[in-house]
Order: sequence, then C-alpha cells, then structure tokens
Amino acid sequence: MNKRHPSSFAAVIGVMCLFVSCASDEAIPSAERLSDALITADDIDGDWTLFAGPQGGDEQIDPSGILTNEQRELVPSLEMCDEASDEAKRATERLRPVVFRQLNLAVDDGIDPPFDRTGHLIFLQEFLYTGDRKEMEDTFSSIRQGLTDCLGDLPAGEEGPGRAEEMDVPEVGDESFGVLTTIEEAGGWAEWRIQSLIVRDGPVIVSLVLVDIRADVDPYFSTEDFDEIARIAAAKL
Repeated sequence: MNKRHPSSFAAVIGVMCLFVSCASDEAIPSAERLSDALITADDIDGDWTLFAGPQGGDEQIDPSGILTNEQRELVPSLEMCDEASDEAKRATERLRPVVFRQLNLAVDDGIDPPFDRTGHLIFLQEFLYTGDRKEMEDTFSSIRQGLTDCLGDLPAGEEGPGRAEEMDVPEVGDESFGVLTTIEEAGGWAEWRIQSLIVRDGPVIVSLVLVDIRADVDPYFSTEDFDEIARIAAAKL
C-alpha cells in the first residue's frame, strides 16, 4: 500500500499495524495452511473485493495470498516510532509475513482521488507470520512494548500530525493489544482512521489493519464493528 493510496501495498503505515492469532498446535503451519486462514470478501458484511496489487509485474500477489521472498521484503507491516526501543525496532525489522491479503470496500460515498474531497476510502489488510513459538512470544512482547512507547501525539511528517491510543480489543489468542491511530492527511483535507489489533496464539502472529480515509464524513466503522471483523478472522485460524 502506498502511504497516500491503497493501490500499492509496498509500504504500510507503521502505526497502523494490528495482530490476531493463528494456530493452536505447536507445529509451524505451512504457507498453504496460513493461506486458508486468510479472511475473504465473503466472510464479512459489505461489498469487499480482493486487491492483489498493480496488474502485472512482480508486485502482483497470487490470489492465495502466499508471498514470494521478494514480496515479503516489499510489504513491511510495521514501523516503530523514534521513541521505541532498539529491541522493538529490531523485532519489526525481522518480522516478514508469510501470507498477505488486502480487501477494498465499495461504499456509496467513496473518495475518488485526487480531486474528490468528500466521503470514504476503506481497505482491510491482513498479514500472517509464523516461526518458533519462543521466537514469536519474544517478538510479540517486543512489538507490544514498542507500540506502547509510541502511544500519544504523533508529529507531522509526510502526513500528520496524529495520535495513537490504546484500544480495547476482543479476547482472542494468548496475548492481545489494540491501537487506534488517527493521522491528518497532508493538507488537512482528510483523516486516516486506523484500527488495529495485535494478538499472538502459539507460533503464529496475524496482523489485521482496518483503514478508513474519511473526508468531511463520520467514521464508517465503530470499534465494535472492527471487533466483529477481528473475531471472524480469528475464527478461521
């Protein structure tokens, strides 16, 4: 995903990341098993469609969501703020998804960039990671601490300013943590509203991120709506 538009998934806004859990056994699931656990457009209410990246070329993701080694390097799902510890930053740098999916939502008042300045532009991203259980436990702990360190006001950069706040999340998996981030679009004409959750379950971590770019309208999804999507995703694992 481009920072300004979801038509490219190559860079994901760092503060937006959310994690849900996956397998209950200790065996490390295969990429095919993780692919089966990805949320689909038919799983959730609304007119969702699969977005697999630009047509043609190496960035086009297979409908299964299984990533090539090159694509794993192109879809970093999390970046830490300057206040996060070096340990948290290293943990995010090491973490690369095995499978990824983006769903785009068609809405009646959709934004049509670059000239349309009212309505919504909404997409959902899911990243699944796996590894040794102890490694995943340590990674989750480091990332959770890093996200905690990054809560509060966010300085203006390419976008911004904004704010990150801890968000109540469903009881899913072994450990969980949620963040609600709001970021002002450059020029101040819109707001990125990002609901995310982190959960670890055994040897798998899933990142689920719901983004609503809204201009002169109320938020499309409540936190309760997002919780329901998170539960649906978790039930597939």
